[in-house]
Amino acid sequence: MQKIEKEMLIMDALGIDSGLIPIMQEHGLQCFGCPSARGKSLEMAALHHNVDIDELINDMNAFLEK
Repeated sequence: MQKIEKEMLIMDALGIDSGLIPIMQEHGLQCFGCPSARGKSLEMAALHHNVDIDELINDMNAFLEK
C-alpha cells in the first residue's frame, strides 16, 4: 500500500486513489480542480487553506488502509 505524505503533489496523491477527493473536500480543500494542483504539494495547499495537514494525511491514509 502506498502512503500519502504531506510533501506529495496533490495530483500524485489523487493518482493513488481518486477516492481521496471527498476526504480533501471534507477538510476544505477543493484544489483537485485547480490548475496549480499539478505543482502544489498537499502541505502547501493545506497551509494556504488553513487546514491541519496532519489530520488530512491521517484521514487519507486511513482511507487507503481500508
